Amino acid sequence: MSRTRTERLVNLVICLLSTRRFLTAAEIARTVPGYEHDSRDSRAHEAFQRKFERDKAELRDLGIPVETGTTSVFDTESGYRIARRDYELPELSFAGDEAAALGVAARLWLHAGLASTATSALAKLRAGGAEVDLSSVPYDDIAPVSTVDDALAPMLAAVNVRRTVEFGYRAPSADVAATRRLEPWGVVCWRGRWYVVGRDVDRAAERCFRLSRIVGAVEATGPAGAYEIPADCDLIAHVAASPQGRAVTSRRATLRVSPGRAAGIRRRAVQILPRAGAVDRIVVPYTDARALATRLLRYGPDVVVEDPPEVRKEIVALLTEMAESVPAVAR
Repeated sequence: MSRTRTERLVNLVICLLSTRRFLTAAEIARTVPGYEHDSRDSRAHEAFQRKFERDKAELRDLGIPVETGTTSVFDTESGYRIARRDYELPELSFAGDEAAALGVAARLWLHAGLASTATSALAKLRAGGAEVDLSSVPYDDIAPVSTVDDALAPMLAAVNVRRTVEFGYRAPSADVAATRRLEPWGVVCWRGRWYVVGRDVDRAAERCFRLSRIVGAVEATGPAGAYEIPADCDLIAHVAASPQGRAVTSRRATLRVSPGRAAGIRRRAVQILPRAGAVDRIVVPYTDARALATRLLRYGPDVVVEDPPEVRKEIVALLTEMAESVPAVAR
């Protein structure tokens, strides 16, 4: 649809919403920019009528209820209007569990690199009369999902326009990253980690890749709309059935926690061990050492990893990365 036609349709909607009576085609032609013509010129008038009929059909296809009728019995010509009661959305209201779900989703995206999108969605909900209280959402309970890799945004962008992507990927059994080319169908979170599902171009088969194992930048290649996403694609089911999804096993870490601190991680404890002096000792389950390390870093010195070594190693690696990312001037 051209910009000129879009602007004309918008003006037509505004015109028909702004009146309580039915406006005739002639009145609309005099009011709405884009319909101007000399009604005495038969060819120009026929062109206007064709244009107006197409625009009415377009609005109705979009779900906008354009009514046809007369204001009084004395009117000799039918007119048009849009009744606000049929056009405007009803007041939004959510049950307690629905509002909680919205809060969790919004809190997740606010901490997942899509803050502007989440803020815009919340503003629209509030404009419609729905209030979502983010302060009531426990951030600790969604922290594993809110840690997002740099590959998320470019992957979502590629899915949106259906462009092939190319990236380096380091499999668990490989020491170096291999180049992969993928037609991404969608991105999904499974057990606290993000995966992209799509068609591997080189292998001509469905594949899923864990975003945290992508090395370097994700490069979009080729034109937009280069492939179609299967209508029956179930992203969660595909990840769950994949070797990566089936290989997720729960391990346990022993932590030393300062008394009265780190309530979020304490809630995840599956075992309480004898104290070490004045420090509490708890056991928490985890499936990914880096994800757990990222979560624990938020508690600072209040939480110390006693075991296993792989989690301590990841914490050291994360702290090193953070230190190296600080500009020399700031140090």
